[in-house]
Order: sequence, then C-alpha cells, then structure tokens
Amino acid sequence: NRLCRGSRVRVPFTAPIISNKRILSLAKSVKLFCVRVVDNLPLQNLKKRLLAIFPTKKHIVKLIAKTLFGAEELLSEELKSLGATEVEVQRRAVSCSADKKTLYKICYQSRLAIRVMILLSEFKADNENELYKGVRSIEWNTIIPQGKTVFIDYISFSQNIDNTSYVAQTVYDAISDQMLTVEERCPRSDNDNPDLLINVHVTDERVAVSVDAVGASLNRRGYRSDNIEVATNEVLAAILVDLSGWKPTQALVDPMCGAGTICIEAAMKARRIPAAKYRRYAFGFENMSDFDSALWESVKNEADSQINHIKLNIVGSDIDTDAIDLAKTTILENKEHFSDIRISRCSIKEQTRMTQEGVVLTCPPYNADETRRGLNDFYKEITYHLSHNFPDFDVWIYSPAREALDNIEFQAAEDIRISDGSLRLYPF
Repeated sequence: NRLCRGSRVRVPFTAPIISNKRILSLAKSVKLFCVRVVDNLPLQNLKKRLLAIFPTKKHIVKLIAKTLFGAEELLSEELKSLGATEVEVQRRAVSCSADKKTLYKICYQSRLAIRVMILLSEFKADNENELYKGVRSIEWNTIIPQGKTVFIDYISFSQNIDNTSYVAQTVYDAISDQMLTVEERCPRSDNDNPDLLINVHVTDERVAVSVDAVGASLNRRGYRSDNIEVATNEVLAAILVDLSGWKPTQALVDPMCGAGTICIEAAMKARRIPAAKYRRYAFGFENMSDFDSALWESVKNEADSQINHIKLNIVGSDIDTDAIDLAKTTILENKEHFSDIRISRCSIKEQTRMTQEGVVLTCPPYNADETRRGLNDFYKEITYHLSHNFPDFDVWIYSPAREALDNIEFQAAEDIRISDGSLRLYPF
C-alpha cells in the first residue's frame, strides 16, 4: 500500500493510438520521477502527482455505425442525441467521432444501429505486401489483451487484392508479427466464438481496418431467445416505429403482430428502455485493452435511471398460435416494462372497431404460401378490413412484396424504401 525507495513501479499505457515513442518517453519520465520519491510516500499521493504531470485527455475515436438501407438519416439523429460528433451519413452506415463514454452509450442505447465499428487505420494498398505493412503498422499490442482470441472478417472489392482466405491469413500474420515484436505474444484465432472481430474492408482506393465494438449484432436484444426465428428483425421494427411517427399518447395496433416485435420495440422507445437492457452477450469493447469497467457501469446506470413507466395503449394480434404464445411469453418474462402490451389471437376480420385516433403499423405475410389465396387478393382484403375497423388511424404497411402493395386500391400518401421492402402510409 505504500511506495518505498527501491520499489519497482509498473505503469500500463493502454490507449490504442499512443505511439511506442510516446510510451517510452512517458516511461522514462515516470522513472525519473519515481527515483526521487521519498520513503513511505502514500501511493495515492503519487497518483495525484503523476496525474498533475500527465493530465488525462478524452480519447476520441472514429466510429462506423451500420444500419439498414433507408434508415441512415434516422440513425444519424440518434447518434447526435447520444453525444456523437462529426456525424456523416453513408450508404447503410453513419460515421461519427466519439469518446469512450459516448461509444459505450451508443452500444447500450442505440435502437437503430446493427453494428458499431471502431476505425483503427486507413491506408492504400495495391498488393498483399502493402496490405501486410499497413496492418502491421497498427499497434495491436495496445488493443488486444493477453489471452484474447480474434477473427479476421475480410472482404475485398479491389481488382489487385483477391478476396481469399489466404489474404485473411496475411492480415492475421501482420497482427501476430507486430505483437510478437513488441511483447513476444500473439492472439489465437477463433472462427466460432472470438473475443474480438477484426474487420478489413478493401477497395481500389483504400483499406479500412476496424475492430467490432459490439460482438453479437445489436438486433439480438435479449428479451427473447436468440434461437427463435422471427419474421421482423428487431432493428427493422424499431426503424418502422420511428418512421410511423407514433407517439406514446396514441394507440398502436399491429393486427398481424407475429411474435410481437413491433409492439415490444414501440414500448421500449416510449419508456426509454435501453436497447441492450436485456442483452445476454458481452460487447466487443469489453475485450479490448482499454476497457473501463467503472465507466461502463456508470453509463448503464445513467441510462437505466431514465426508464419511465408511462401508461401505454399497445395492441397486437395474429392467427398464428405459436407466434402469439411466443409474444405472450416474452411479455410475461419482462412484465415490469411490457405489461401494457395486450396480445390476443384473432384474425384481421375479427378486429374490434376502434374510433379513437392512433397508428396501425404492421408487416403482413409476403409469401404466398402463408396465405390461403394469392398475395394480391390477400392485400386487398386486409386493407378493406383496416379501413373499416380503423377509420381515424394512420395505417402503415411494410412489405418486401412491392407488387402486392401495388394492388391495394387505396392511394398511398407516402412510400418509403427500407431495407428490401417498402413502408407505405394509407390515411384511411
């Protein structure tokens, strides 16, 4: 607990972009300072003196947050609200700058991002040798801790560098050689369950090397088993809720709710429940050298404290018994936050007429095998019942079956392309 003359002092430097030259300079300064320490100087006093000599600064990283096509603008606004700066919209992604706290907030609270990548380096490479040199120039020993495993996710759109497993091996060799040179250790490769996912994206113009801050994709919320396949992706459902303009003071109805994903995502948005509140997987950044567990707990506690318990009017129904049972089980297992969601088994014909204002948001079947008639006739029928049962509602229908949507007799007020489908507004 106390530092005496002659004691050895180990000062770790884990910032991912700090150079070896800077580390050596700092280490020499610390050594010179420590030899002047008087006997029995309390360790906490030494820490204060060192912080005075080397003041801490926010470490800013560049992030690439990936999302579905058509949701880029929504994601950019969400990232800004979480504290990101220098936000720039790309195709199926948004780039931004963030400090460590903002990175943690994005991973814990973002409803619209699928993955979040930390950009480590960008360089040009016309052949595999230049690729090797560029990857090796990154200080991997400050990023990958002892004993952690990695997987190289490599994709090339370059005419000069083939998209082969051999190239992925070249990237792994570059990482291993850098770490062996500096610390005489290298990470073990794991194709099935790696601690860190290293992404290498190659084009003719540049090579971008990044590390996945997320791990398991963010749509795997954790409020139900990941082994169960559902028709509507959680991130897609969250995007549809945002685009519909639904407000928590309004009724929300999904008459073909399946496993209830839209209803649940609407409740999470209204009650400000962090998207990763129920997550069962560690994040990728938790396996990085500079992971700050105290800051991570602080970020989660701060976000959880914002959860509210406003009363909601959210209704879902479907004729699929298994899907309805799954929806009810999910709500029951998380009843603290989802108890206001009402799920029932009934067809769209049996829907109770609702006269108040609200929003219908639904994803009808888009495979003819799921209906007893052709898709075109089925879509005409459901819009007839929706216009009759919800006369004062805004009705939003999302489907990848755009030809079937074209057969709806009502004129769509809006048509928004999202992912592989269309979201259309029918103001009956």
